[in-house]
Amino acid sequence: MEATLIRGKPGSKRGYTEIIQQVYDLLENDRVGEAVMACLRLARLLQDYLNAAIFLRETGANNADLAHALYPGMQHLKSEVFDFVVKLSLEHHLRCRTLDFKPGTDKTGDRNILVVPVGEFDSEFARWEGVLNDLKVPPGMTPYDTAFFTDSYHTEKAHIRLRLKAIDTVKQRIKVNCYNYAVTLERQIAAQQNSQSFLEEIQNEVNNYFKAHSDDVFTKLQKAAQLVDSQNPEDLSLLLTQVRRAIKAAANFFYPSRSGKVTCSDGKERDLSDDQYLNRLHEYLATTFSRSSGAELLGAELKYLSAFARRLNDLACKGVHADVCASEAKQGLVGLYMFLYNVIANLQREPGNV
Repeated sequence: MEATLIRGKPGSKRGYTEIIQQVYDLLENDRVGEAVMACLRLARLLQDYLNAAIFLRETGANNADLAHALYPGMQHLKSEVFDFVVKLSLEHHLRCRTLDFKPGTDKTGDRNILVVPVGEFDSEFARWEGVLNDLKVPPGMTPYDTAFFTDSYHTEKAHIRLRLKAIDTVKQRIKVNCYNYAVTLERQIAAQQNSQSFLEEIQNEVNNYFKAHSDDVFTKLQKAAQLVDSQNPEDLSLLLTQVRRAIKAAANFFYPSRSGKVTCSDGKERDLSDDQYLNRLHEYLATTFSRSSGAELLGAELKYLSAFARRLNDLACKGVHADVCASEAKQGLVGLYMFLYNVIANLQREPGNV
């Protein structure tokens, strides 16, 4: 059961870590039903729909319950994704609940599947243990009646013991599932802390450079960063606008606009005026950096950024209220920071550049 750490306000890394520790504590105290609910909370916070469905099924939820609980958060996905989650979670549930023996006294007849919700395991176990202890031959009976009751009780006790074994077996499987899920998330958080430190380093390097060299670029990057956590569609459109403005400001800093046609480094004439900021960035890379793997990487990144900038220009023509998804807006800002970081790194490597 793999998960992806996405976001969540209560889901700061500290918040997730506390819930994961809670899962461990509950499992150590054999409180499996509560551990499942803690895992379900994690899955819901992380928008990990598959594992949310898996843990919901352990509580006794059916397909209709899954639809009621998960579908509102999955409406932006294709219907096939929801169908896949329902199907795969059911397959996982059946594997966990299927035994190599029939859970005695179960209403499922000949099926070897335990259908008790995880929250009822302890009460169910205690109830059948009580029934088992109460199965005693009444005193004062004739030898014939004693033999009859002993034989009938023997069969009933065997069924009850199978029932207790079934509950314990499935309980242990669910404990393992909860433990594995917690361990997986714990590892993801540790890995993401490293990657987050790397991304923060890139952002700080770029911000510090332009804070010292270009207040215009620095200001526009800061305005974009302030909008990056918003889920408001209008803010996301504004974020894309700020990214476009930051790209142009960077072009103005590295290669100011020129009037008229300009013969570029490849011998072709191009318009390098104020609006043609992408052309100016291309020419800046061509004239500033020698041919190397680093220069080739910058060219590839600028090609990607150019495609993205054209998308921004199209959105700008539609106005600020154009529909924009959060991932698209964040993708633009991350791509710009990566490009600027690599430009700065290559500048520092190039002789004679500052």
